[in-house]
Amino acid sequence: MSELREKGRARIEGRIRLLSGLHIGAGKDSVEIGGIDNPVIKHPFTGEPYIPGSSIKGRLRFLMEWAFGTIRDDGHAWGYDGGQPTDPADPVLRIFGNALKEWRGGPTRLIVRDCPLTDEDRGRYREAPERFFEEKTEVTIDRIQGKALDGGLRTQERVPAGVAFDLELIFRLYDTGDGGARDLDCLNWTLLGLWLLEQDAIGGSGSRGYGRIRFEALHLVTPADARHPLDNRFRGHRFDRATPPSIIGAAELFSGPA
Repeated sequence: MSELREKGRARIEGRIRLLSGLHIGAGKDSVEIGGIDNPVIKHPFTGEPYIPGSSIKGRLRFLMEWAFGTIRDDGHAWGYDGGQPTDPADPVLRIFGNALKEWRGGPTRLIVRDCPLTDEDRGRYREAPERFFEEKTEVTIDRIQGKALDGGLRTQERVPAGVAFDLELIFRLYDTGDGGARDLDCLNWTLLGLWLLEQDAIGGSGSRGYGRIRFEALHLVTPADARHPLDNRFRGHRFDRATPPSIIGAAELFSGPA
């Protein structure tokens, strides 16, 4: 820890476009007759839908734990407690944080902000808020009779395909005696993780078609405020546990403004 020095913070900006309906539940204290069983989370003051940063970070961590082969037998997150290795170079523990008492790798690198509606969709929401929610009825099938079970109907609320949200990720960069090389590796793995997320889903019921997304207009902003378009650079790489893809290089990351 005595060698730990902050080199700055990179920022990833862009949009999340919904390609299918999204359900991130808000929970309910009571059930209303004729009401929606599972409403989506909304801003408490404006009623606008948003994507919690925890939903993105949690799903991204889940996918990267599988990619790195760090799934625990007890089902807990990698880094949940002291019953595992505490290698300070471990990418998952560096990027997402951990609860290991013996950890010496420094602070959590990745910060994921809550994602509000884009300005364009916020304007549309003010004109017609009802268009930003849809109701989807689902059934549980009786396998013998081939029809819906009694009480097997449920109604899910979703944010429909086409809606867009602003995305902001912050990635802390530290020199741990290597000039920041390991954190650059972790940043590139994180960018590759966004592609994994596009191939998966966020929110609930992803295996039933919910929560498919696409990232748009992604840019990486360096600690010196230089902007680098990511476009398709983060897509299409093979996930290598030993060597990250060269999506962003040291010269770009630590360059000055363009």
